[in-house]
Amino acid sequence: MKSFAILLAVLVVGCASNRGMTYNQVESMQLSDRDCARADYIIANMEEQLRIKGYTGKNPEDLATEEDRKYNSRARVVIWSLRIGCNNPNRYK
Repeated sequence: MKSFAILLAVLVVGCASNRGMTYNQVESMQLSDRDCARADYIIANMEEQLRIKGYTGKNPEDLATEEDRKYNSRARVVIWSLRIGCNNPNRYK
C-alpha cells in the first residue's frame, strides 16, 4: 500500500506539471506485482511523459543530452517492466 501511495503521488505531481515528471520522480518509481492491476494506467502515463518531453519516436542516441537519454531509458524500463512483468506472475518474486 505504501508503494501505491508513493506511485500515486509521483504520478499526480507529474501530471500537474506542464513539463512532466522529473528524472528523479521517474527513477524513484518502484514496481511490484501489485502494480499490474494499474499497469495500463501507469504505462499510458509514462508514454504521456515521453510525449511531453518530445522523446516519442526518437532513437536514444539522437537525444541531445545525457540527461535526456537517462530519462528516456528509465521511462522505457518502467513501461517494459510492466508489460513483461505483468505477463509473468513470478517476475517480481
